[in-house]
Amino acid sequence: MHLDRGGRRPGARSLLDAPLTACAVVVSWESMAMSADRQGRTSAKGRHTPEDRSTGDVAAPEATEDASAPPATDDLEQGEVAEPDPLKLLVKQLQELGEYVSYYVTARTDSARLSLRSTVLRISFAALGLVVVAGLIITATWFVLKGIAEGVGLLFGGRLWVGNIVTGVLLLAGLGLAMYCAVASRRTTSRERVIGKYEQRQARQQEQFGRTVVDPTAVAASPKK
Repeated sequence: MHLDRGGRRPGARSLLDAPLTACAVVVSWESMAMSADRQGRTSAKGRHTPEDRSTGDVAAPEATEDASAPPATDDLEQGEVAEPDPLKLLVKQLQELGEYVSYYVTARTDSARLSLRSTVLRISFAALGLVVVAGLIITATWFVLKGIAEGVGLLFGGRLWVGNIVTGVLLLAGLGLAMYCAVASRRTTSRERVIGKYEQRQARQQEQFGRTVVDPTAVAASPKK
């Protein structure tokens, strides 16, 4: 009977190695199945990736459209809500126009009031100045005339009443002479102005017609009544 190095028989060794071999075969089959499954999944992923991408690309606009649709509706609703009422807008514009008209009328009224007040103040100051100047002139004239009258009265032997009479007469004569000179001067000036106006008209007639209304030929050519 033959024994191996471990002291066991060859048949017993084969019986012991049979289960180990079976386990190794099962493990190898399982590893092969797993490898085949992995390769199938990899190939399936490689084949379906473009479709998924294309599907994703196609679905993206739909999702975008679906996502953008509600905001468009919201904007439309907001636009409908924000649209003003024509009647309210008209009332608001009328109120604004009334406010502007009231502002303009108030401004013009205040301006006219200030102008009137300024005019009244100027007239008052002018009148006051005129009264003051007239009072000073009257007072100065009175002092002058009183002094002249007293001086003339002393010349007539201290008779002041003679001096007052003489001074009054001289004053009235001087005022009359001044008024006569003023009236005569104004009359002369007015007459010269009228004569100058007709002379200018005659000069224009001479330029246009070659003769004037006072020429003897024009008088002779006129029909006799």
